[in-house]
Amino acid sequence: MIQGEKATTLTAPDEARMVVQEQGSVLRIEGSVGANFATDLRAALEANPSLQRIDITSGGGYAGPGLEAARMIRRRNLVVRVQSQCASMCVALWAAGAQRQMEPDAWIGLHDWDARCDLRPSPDREECNYQVQFATDHDSSYDAWLREAGFNHYLLDLQTKTASKDIAVLTAPQLWENGVDFSVVNHEGARMTRAEVQGYLAEKFDRR
Repeated sequence: MIQGEKATTLTAPDEARMVVQEQGSVLRIEGSVGANFATDLRAALEANPSLQRIDITSGGGYAGPGLEAARMIRRRNLVVRVQSQCASMCVALWAAGAQRQMEPDAWIGLHDWDARCDLRPSPDREECNYQVQFATDHDSSYDAWLREAGFNHYLLDLQTKTASKDIAVLTAPQLWENGVDFSVVNHEGARMTRAEVQGYLAEKFDRR
């Protein structure tokens, strides 16, 4: 569990950086799910019809663009690989993938969603209120993606019970234990067995 501090003010998330790599087959995304996230992703997909995989590191962001982007990922049957971390709304992008991958030391972060729109300055406050309504209207889609990906009742309850300022951190072994359907690949893209992942993590943390 990563515990955060309750904010007294909130600002809009920054826009993620999207870079096409490997001759147009991979889109690397780093950063937040900002207001333009879905628009930028659509442009990248249209400009790169051979794109097959998204490599992502994100702490989440807006629900509206995130859910819209998740639908694009689902329609294109894209593989989604977490390179470092994928928290909050980013989890919807990962869950919506045709295949889900993680690097061995990556993690997924769950928490309850509480936008606290009143803490935001205008016009961010109005945008936040819109995102809250959008998320409420489309909550069933997000929940369905998680369930389809194998998230069990324990993980869904963990998400609900984790305060919005905190993050429940889940490593690959913990996700496997709770039925999530995904694979782990090393930094070169080769698939790793569960035993190899356990050994990798044990060695990494023993060195600290």
